[in-house]
Amino acid sequence: MKSSEKELIWIDITNLPHVLFFKDFIKKHANVFVTARKIGNIEKLLEFYGISCKIVGNHGNSLEEKLIFSARRTIDLVNLIKGKNIKVALSKRSVELARVAFGLGIPVVTVIDNEYSEKQNRLVLPLSDIVIKPVFTSKELLRKQGARNIVEFYGLCEVAHILNIKPRKIDEDYILIRPEPFRASYFKGKLLCKDLISALREKFDVKIYVIPRFDESYEGTVVPNTLDSINLLYNAKVFIGGGGTMCREACLLGTPTISFYPQELLGVDKFLIGEGLLHHITEHKEILLLIEELLDRKSEFRTKANSLVRKMENPYDVIEKYTKKYLS
Repeated sequence: MKSSEKELIWIDITNLPHVLFFKDFIKKHANVFVTARKIGNIEKLLEFYGISCKIVGNHGNSLEEKLIFSARRTIDLVNLIKGKNIKVALSKRSVELARVAFGLGIPVVTVIDNEYSEKQNRLVLPLSDIVIKPVFTSKELLRKQGARNIVEFYGLCEVAHILNIKPRKIDEDYILIRPEPFRASYFKGKLLCKDLISALREKFDVKIYVIPRFDESYEGTVVPNTLDSINLLYNAKVFIGGGGTMCREACLLGTPTISFYPQELLGVDKFLIGEGLLHHITEHKEILLLIEELLDRKSEFRTKANSLVRKMENPYDVIEKYTKKYLS
């Protein structure tokens, strides 16, 4: 695809994992205009991966604050985008991108793997011209939430996160943990992370590394360079995750992985459980027992993960196909 003023793709990044998802796509295409919403350390992460973009708006904490910030961000994006020659708008469920692009008559392509984030989905999917999803994500639920033209691929979005990564060896034994998405509007579960960390410290004589969600701290843990999260996941003895994205990244990297997410798992997570790469447990005692079993099985998981990744489609290939049609 040749760079051209007449062939602009707008990508809006509204969460930290989207940086990893779009990083290679952005580097490949000179005709991409990137915006991002301020959340966590996203500006440092964008810089870490060499992505140039325009930061517009904030995330917010309470439901009221999120609504106000989203309304302001929509207006700011209208003023930014209206003067540009955008041919197609692409995101992983950006509410503001969908609203602005739809209002300005720009086709919307949405990539989605979360069928249970109903409120956000109902705001984005009805405005999307094309919805791209893994085959493991419920088509029925997405249709009920307003999706029309659905395209499926055999794979996971996280394949795009890891394909061109070359991890470096870390000469330390550590267990890596990621807290629950406690500020997400869809999260209603009990917070387990702090008690789990205390139990891990008492049980195991290895370092406990934590990749925090924001600027929260956890007693007796090590907070490494969280910008290099893929490297940390690859080298961990075991990964324990309260969310979804890093659990799937760890599984695909071949690191023994336990999810303690306290709500209904996504279809993509259930697929990984079926493949024997992901375990889902929410009781501390059971987690500790399973960690003991998994500590010396990393080579087995790595072989299994490498085999699975080779069978999967790269989501970029699907995105290329369905954005290209708008760039002629």
